[in-house]
Formats: sequence, structure tokens, C-alpha cells
Amino acid sequence: MIRSALIFLWVFSLLYLTACDGAHHSDGTTKVSWLTKCPDFSDVGKAPVEQNAECGSLELLENPQDASSINIPVNVLRLPAVNPAAEKDPLFVIAGGPGQSAVTLAETVHTTFNDVRKNRDIIFIDQRGTGKSNPFNCSLDDESIKQLPLEKQEAAERAALQECIDKYKNHVAYYTTPYAVADLDAVRKALGYEKINLWGGSYGSRVVLEYLRRFPAHARAAVIDGVAPVAIALPWFMEADGLAALQSINKQCAEDTTCVATYGDIVQKAEQVSAQLARQPLSMTIPHPRKQEKITVQLTADDFSSVIRFALYNRELSTLLPQVISEAASGDYQVFASFIYLAKSKSDLMGINYGMHFSVVCAEDYPLYRAKNVIDSNVFLHAQMVQKYSTICAQWPKVELPQYYWEPIKSDVPTLVLSGGFDPATPPHWAELVLKNLTHATHVVAPGGHHIITQEGCVAQLIAEFVAKGDGASLESECVNNIQPLAIHLPSSTLVNSSYLSLPTENSSAHSNSIHVHVKRD
Repeated sequence: MIRSALIFLWVFSLLYLTACDGAHHSDGTTKVSWLTKCPDFSDVGKAPVEQNAECGSLELLENPQDASSINIPVNVLRLPAVNPAAEKDPLFVIAGGPGQSAVTLAETVHTTFNDVRKNRDIIFIDQRGTGKSNPFNCSLDDESIKQLPLEKQEAAERAALQECIDKYKNHVAYYTTPYAVADLDAVRKALGYEKINLWGGSYGSRVVLEYLRRFPAHARAAVIDGVAPVAIALPWFMEADGLAALQSINKQCAEDTTCVATYGDIVQKAEQVSAQLARQPLSMTIPHPRKQEKITVQLTADDFSSVIRFALYNRELSTLLPQVISEAASGDYQVFASFIYLAKSKSDLMGINYGMHFSVVCAEDYPLYRAKNVIDSNVFLHAQMVQKYSTICAQWPKVELPQYYWEPIKSDVPTLVLSGGFDPATPPHWAELVLKNLTHATHVVAPGGHHIITQEGCVAQLIAEFVAKGDGASLESECVNNIQPLAIHLPSSTLVNSSYLSLPTENSSAHSNSIHVHVKRD
């Protein structure tokens, strides 16, 4: 069960501070002594995230209520505004997961906020327990464990989980969202900003909402994309939401005579494959996500559901699902192997800190479905995510949060709420739930968007306009209607060699990116 919960993570986003006065330069920026020019990353084959980027860490008490508590570093990346006469309210970017490093995320997403950065600083903060902010590093995703036979994997992962618990059991109480939000405000103050704008995606939206509740006087405007409030009770509703997204793809196919004639009912076929794998897993040999060495993976029903969910998160990959599922139903896993390859690659890029992930979910989400006294769920292709998380959280150290934390968040801070119509994890109905208590909010839904739409179509420009105005009342968002579902892939077009299935390898000149898969029944 632990193994399956970790596979699921492939797809799934502080009151004390060390005093540090900032001095404003003549160009409007703020000099902060603990921030320095980011080092050159050429020694590890990477370029600096951006010219003039500043890096540093702010030392904070792990337990803000205990002066004798240990200090922990909170890692910060600042991309100064291009305009020398910058606005004084920056944009803070909050990563999801929970457990993802925002500073690592910056390497791939910082250009998305280029229009905002013309006039405002962009700030990325590693939430405590992630990245370089006292990370909760556990060996739960150790690759050597994944190479073991199935029956040995579970025992190895139970041992790794216990090792992680023993290592962090005296600290997990201080690695929940309320402490992370206090860190955000500590960084705001240390950087010399009176007000800030915030962007948060997926779990990051929960952090932003909590900031609006705790520190409304310092929040100028907020953007939340793929809303995941505490009420979502990760992963309680994710099976039903994932199934709804798969059914939407199936409905789109059913409305195209060629598609339905070619692939039939893909939900029915996916359930057929899942049931077959539940009875008898497969052994599959695929290239290593980076090195291209051949690795053998055991494909179970849990793996199948996780990889299908992974594809549902992505607007382009989802167009391949009818073919992938239909071919798997006929025993051909060639293209499905490509999805496994991509999922493993994305997992490496995400860099989830599992200790922090479970510290949040087990303290904030698990109590909501534990209170229901029902831990069974089997809605999405034998995923059984509630059972798997329940197994882990029952062992994870218990953390009590104040009762107010589960109450709806009320705010009049201008907020732009973004949703994707095909989102398998945080569909629009979660945004609608939150909107009931946001009195100054604008909800924008991309009809063909999936999980996180900030980088789709005109959305980045809408965010820049919203942040510039600090209000969404006059926002002209009709352009998002152009983000329609992409046409479902039919066999006549290129498949495995399509651009979004091509990934760089460590030695691309010596290895081919084509994928050869050997499948055998155990």
C-alpha cells in the first residue's frame, strides 16, 4: 500500500524571524544583507535561473513559541523587477505538492511571470521541509527499492517509512501549513515589503488562502490556480474527480464517430485492464528516465491507475489516452510504456519531499476522512488511495491543529481564481466552494484546461493584468474560451515520436529516445 501511495505522488503541489533591516536603493529595489547574487550553477551543468537573481536563507525558529527551539533556514530566491522604478509589492510564488521546492520550480516556470516581473520582484520560497529549507528527506522513493520484486518492495518501503518517522517524529508538528504561512510573512517583513501579491497552484492555493486569513493587511491581491482547500481532504475526493475527468475524455471521444469507432468506451476498457492487472501484474522493461539503461518495472493495477491519472493532468497527453487504453486492453503496452517513462522523469523533476508531504496531509487532510469512520474507496481503477494514505497516516506522528483551521476562509482581498474544466484533481467545483466566502473574487474557467492553467493560452497575460490592477472586476477574460479540449489523437498521426514524448537523455548523441518495451506475464 505504501508503494502505491508513492506512485500516486508522481502526479500530484512562524512567527519569529531573525531581524534584518532593508535599505532602499535609488532604483527602488531593497538591499537585504542575507540575499546575495545567486552562484553560477555551471559546475553542475545548469545556468543561473536569471541574471541578477538573488539567493539566501532566513533563519527562523522551528517552533516560534519556544525561544530555545532550533533555528532552521528558509530558502529564498528573488528575481528583481526589470523596471528600475519597480512597484513596491512583489509577487510571491507558492509551489504545490505538498512537498515541492518553489526554488527548484522557478527554473522551469519563472518566465511565465515575465510580464509581472517587468514592474515587480518575483519571490520563490522553499516551504519549510522542502528544497533547502530544512528538507524532510526520506528514502521512500529510493530507486533500489523499486527494482525489488513486488513482495519485497512493500517490506522495504515499510522499513523506509518507519526510518522516516523515527528521524522526524519530534519535528513534524511544526511543518504544517499554518507554520509555512507564518514563514511567508516573516520573509515578507525581512525583505522590507509592506504588501505582497501571491500566486499559488494546487496545494499552493491552500497556502495562499491561509495567508489571506492570517495576514490580510499584508495581502494586496492573490491568484489561486487549481484550488485545493482543506475540505478537499487529500486524497478523499481525488478518485471521483479523476474518474469524472476520464469520463469527460470518454464523452469527447463518443461525440466523434471516428474516435468512438476506433477506440470504443475507454472507461470500460480502462476498468477491464485494471481488473486484469489486479489479478496478474505485468513485468515491463523500459529505458531509465535519464540514463536510458534498461530497467524492469512491475506494472500493477495501482501503477496503471497512477499513470492514467498522470496523463489526465496534462492537456496534450490526455489526447493520447483513448489509444493508450484501447491498446492496453488488447495487450499492447508499447505507448503506455512511454507514459511510465514520462511519469518517472516528471517525478524526478518534481523533487517531492515525502516527509513534509505526509506531515501536511496526515495533519490536515487525514482527520477529515478519519472522522467519517470510512477509509474505503475504490472509484478510480483500483487506485484505493484513501486506504493507502490511511495506512501511512495511521503510523505518522499525530499533530493537533487549531479548530479554526478547518473553517471556511473568508476574505475580501481581490482574488483571481483559475480552474481547468478537465482537471482530474482540483476541478472547478472546489473553486466554487471557496468562492462562497471570497467577496472580491473573479473565477475564470478554461473549458479545455487541465490541472493548473497558468501557462495555457492567454492566462499568464490575464494574471499580469490582474496583478497590475490589483482587481479583477474589469478583467476581460473571454480569451480563455479559446482554451478548448484538444482533438483526441487518432492513429493516422505521429505518436511515440511526437515532441512532448521526446525527452533529453544524459548522452543524447549516444542513445536513441525511441522506446522499446518488453512485456511479459508473471
